[in-house]
Formats: sequence, C-alpha cells, structure tokens
Amino acid sequence: METRLIEDSSAFAQLEPFWNKIVVQSAANTCHSTFEWLFTWWKHFGIDRHLLLIAAYEDSVPVGLAPLYVGNGTTEPRDLHFLGQGLSDYADFIAPRERLDVTETLVSALLDLRSSWDGIDLEEIPTQSSNKALLDRAIETGGVAAAWQTTVRCPYLPIEGSWEAFYATMGKGFRHEVRNKLNRCRGKGLDLQYVDRREVDSVFVDEVVGLSDERQATDGHRSPFLNHPDQEFLREVLSLMGQRNQLRVGELRSGNALVAFMLAYHWQGVVSMWNTQYDPVCAAYSLGRIVLVWLAEQSFREGCHELDFMRGEEPYKFEWTKLWRTNVALCTERTAQPAGEPQTLLKHGAVQVIQGERSA
Repeated sequence: METRLIEDSSAFAQLEPFWNKIVVQSAANTCHSTFEWLFTWWKHFGIDRHLLLIAAYEDSVPVGLAPLYVGNGTTEPRDLHFLGQGLSDYADFIAPRERLDVTETLVSALLDLRSSWDGIDLEEIPTQSSNKALLDRAIETGGVAAAWQTTVRCPYLPIEGSWEAFYATMGKGFRHEVRNKLNRCRGKGLDLQYVDRREVDSVFVDEVVGLSDERQATDGHRSPFLNHPDQEFLREVLSLMGQRNQLRVGELRSGNALVAFMLAYHWQGVVSMWNTQYDPVCAAYSLGRIVLVWLAEQSFREGCHELDFMRGEEPYKFEWTKLWRTNVALCTERTAQPAGEPQTLLKHGAVQVIQGERSA
C-alpha cells in the first residue's frame, strides 16, 4: 500500500471516479462525505488554505481517503480540519469498514507530514467511528496534546413498516394539530400545494434566499443562504447533487408563492433533513411541521430506510424519534515542540506528493 498527498484541485478532481465507491464501503457513508459535497466545498472555501488530502492506493487504485486541509497560519492557525468543516454534519476518514489497515496507513502518512501542521481541530466525528482509537494512538505517537469533546446529538429515525403504521404512533395530539393547521390554512384562503422537487435552479434558490431574508428580518432566524460564500457554495452544490439524484426538497406553495420548504439530501437510502424555512407571515400555521410530515411520508413510500435529522437538538426532532447519534471533536492545543524526524504509527509506503497548480 502506498499513500499520495493531493495538494491541488486538479489532482483532487482526478479522484472523482473512485471517491463515492470508497464512501459507500466506509463507516463515513453519508451525503457529507461524497465527492460532490467536499470537492465543491473546497472550490469555495479553499482560498488561502492548504489542501492536505491523503489517498491510500493498492495496485494503483485508491482505497482510502483522509479529506483534510490546514489553516493558512496567518489569519487562522495551522490546524488540521476536515474538508467541509462548518457546513458538514458528519466527517471522518473514508476507508472500507473492515480495513483498519487502510486507516492506519492514512494516519501514519499524516504523522509523516507532521511539519505541515501545528494542531488538530477535527469536528463532527460520530462516536461509533472505529477511527477514534486510531486517532488516539496517532496523537500519543505524535506527541500532540489533544482531547475529545462532545459537540452535538444527531437524532435519527429508522424507517420500518408502513407510513400509516408509523404515523399512528405520533399520537392523536400531533396528528390533530396537523389537521387543524391545514384546516386553518384553507379557511384563510391558503390553498397549499405540496411540490416534490428533486433538482433546483437559480430561480428556486432566489426564492429560498428571499424567504430566509424575511424570516431573519422578523425574528432573527439565521440561514446559510444569507451568508457569503455559503450561498454561492449551496447554489453550486445543490444543483450538482440534484443532477445526481442526491437531493430531496419538499415545497409548500400557495398559488405561485413559496411559503415553506424542507431541504434534504438523499444518499444510499437515507434522507437527511438539512434546512427548513417558512414565511413568517404564516408562522401561526406550523408550515414547517406540515412540510416535514409530507416529506417524511414521501420518504416512507419511496422505500428509504432512515430519516436523519442531523446535528442539532431542536425539540421538534424528538417528537419524531428517541434515537440519536453523538458527534465528537478532537481538538489540540498548539504544540510548541518543533517537528523533527517524521513519526509513523505503522510501516507504510512512502508518501508520494502529487503537485500541480494549486487552485481553489
């Protein structure tokens, strides 16, 4: 097995034919580990940062990935981060579940590059990740003071049985409120239409931005669609994911007006609820709850096997499920010890640096 260091976008792009095949085999099998998400993120957020993407190869074929970057050392510390950090709900090394030797090789290569980084800030690693123990060993070997910190719970709902059977378990009060709000909408002349959207365009994103802006002006609710460069990243990545059947959007419209939406990602039978918004004028009608019910029903009928409510502990999520995953972060204090000879966790092939014109 050999490892190669990818430091520029052109070499990163060449991994696309292999990337998602490795994701599917890994414990990091989520929408936020896909090539579409991470490569697009780097295009928008990689300026003035150092790409430190390590790929493990067997017989010239990529079999494992450490999707990392390093801060520039000027406006931010030279810490290791996962690509996608800040917008990704899950992150990890990407290697086949039964191949701990692949992850060990990636971590060893990372230690060989010890002079390239000063500290570690690796966020949103699920606690069940088998890579936690490997990272502990690596930190001990590398002589870096580090600690695990719990970050957030991520509620999820396994999809089992029929929608009708599940919805009955939500309780009479929940179901009654949904019916009541729908009747109130009709009484006020809001003829709600549910639209199943699998792709997005600039017109739709403009509507989302407008809705988010109105909500923020009313109650201060924050949205990534109002931040730059978050908005530019989302415009590109949502379009790309939609083209590749990785997107699910439930819309509520009254006439031609968008009054609420639920944005979700679809990956390997998991529907991941990522962002929702509603017109603040309609706050009394619980449109966010209504659009979630209809998108959830659609996911049941489509044959998906899980609804992932992703990171965040908003009370509405626990109306749907009592199950959750917990994410942790590995954070270090800045080490004052200069990097000496490369240190390794296990023997592995030499790190081959793939260089080219660095672009973001």
